[in-house]
Amino acid sequence: MSSSRACLNCGAQLRASAKYCDECGAPVEGEPASQAVGKMTKQEVEIILRMREQKDDLFRYHLQSPIPQDAKEAFEGLKYHPVNPSYRFLCKLNRYPNPATIGMMTSTGQERNYLKVGYVRFTIGGKSQTLQTFKAIQSFQQEGEKEPLFIPFRDATSGKESYAAARYLDSEELKDGIFLVDFNSAYNPYCAYSDDYSCPFPPQDNWLEVEIRAGEKKFKDQKQEATS
Repeated sequence: MSSSRACLNCGAQLRASAKYCDECGAPVEGEPASQAVGKMTKQEVEIILRMREQKDDLFRYHLQSPIPQDAKEAFEGLKYHPVNPSYRFLCKLNRYPNPATIGMMTSTGQERNYLKVGYVRFTIGGKSQTLQTFKAIQSFQQEGEKEPLFIPFRDATSGKESYAAARYLDSEELKDGIFLVDFNSAYNPYCAYSDDYSCPFPPQDNWLEVEIRAGEKKFKDQKQEATS
């Protein structure tokens, strides 16, 4: 007697011989592979720290910095969680056979379209987590170039330690559909620093219930803090 199966992605009941979910299109056979990366080399940690320093310099001095001009003098740098190897994963991208176009609402009330290309799974705190992955429809890709995945998300630190609306990840393919999902590289959208920018909000599918205590923390305007 065969037992019924449910889609790992959306929970819908599956037909006995189904290779893809009729509801969301996710592949059925096999649990999507993921692997915690574990220890980081000294060089890997230094690369992340150097990128953070370079971003501070860009925000402090560059003409296209999202930090408002009148706040630059008091800008002391962005705040981050310490680099933590336990928030790095090698994830198999489970691609949808027919990527759907979805509209993400932005901080300025507009809608921006993205292709929902697949999902990744990983484990934090003993619990399996799923994030949907996207690509911009208008993105241009050079021949041979591997286009990164765009992963907007919220988690249990949102509005507390991290920016309330969203954080973003750009995940690059390493080989054969395997992507590095490294939350140490999670960053705030530009609308976290200024209302002059329009930033997409993550769909509810990407609202994680666990804490992601890695990557960039909530931005505080040091100029406002000094005068408060």
